[in-house]
Amino acid sequence: MIFKKRLNNNVVIAQDENGNEKILMGCGIGFKMQEENVVDESKIEKVFSLTDPKMNRLLQELAVNTPIEFIDFAADIVTYAKKQIDNSINENVIISICDHVYMAVERFKKGIEVKNVMLWDIKKFYKSEFEVGLYALDVINKKFGVSLSEDEAGFISLHIVNSQLDLHKKSVKEITELMQEIEKIVTITFATNLDTTSVYYYRFITHLKFFAERLFNEKTHINQDIDGLLDIVKDKYIDSYKCVLKISDFIFKKYNYTLTNEEILYLTIHITQIIKVSK
Repeated sequence: MIFKKRLNNNVVIAQDENGNEKILMGCGIGFKMQEENVVDESKIEKVFSLTDPKMNRLLQELAVNTPIEFIDFAADIVTYAKKQIDNSINENVIISICDHVYMAVERFKKGIEVKNVMLWDIKKFYKSEFEVGLYALDVINKKFGVSLSEDEAGFISLHIVNSQLDLHKKSVKEITELMQEIEKIVTITFATNLDTTSVYYYRFITHLKFFAERLFNEKTHINQDIDGLLDIVKDKYIDSYKCVLKISDFIFKKYNYTLTNEEILYLTIHITQIIKVSK
């Protein structure tokens, strides 16, 4: 790789054989390097780069103003999250996690604490992401010598949720509100609290999360040939189907969105399963 810029003696920006710029970290890797010199690859300990050129430039700008330890931390957390939750998590979340954690550590040093008003909802609706947030919090406190609260684990969780969704028009807060509204209709209809410890609840909430994303981005499932299956399901699970019709009516009135037969089918199945274990 060809040396392009020194951030410090241990961090440089270099260009690979395909013309892609990368951030390289290694002890003394930038010492006495001049532009267009070939980087000693034996000194490379870690490589940071993003596929999107625009985001890669942002990452480089971040590296100029932020200690590389925070980028290193963020990259490790994203790798951990992909293993624990979903490999489809957008790699660009490294930037937002790095920036947020750096600012959180700086605030802590100044005695400033920011409360997370969505913490309770995050724990309930985004359990897997929150578990990653708690893991990240433990690493932060040990690595940077601070004592950040659970509120920060919640903020990190939200960054991870954001990275899973294709959000153009709405925020995670608004998606969470829609999920709350649908869950409220279900609990009132069946006069029961849902078992939030059940795997069926996790599947139900995951379905609602991506359904809400489609709604706010005005994307709909192309109806598959499921009419026959829907007829069977609505006859077999009458109460769940009626509940979904209530949800459909509410969503149309408030959001001007019409549920497709496919969405009605899957909601009916998810509601049937979670109600069964909850009762």
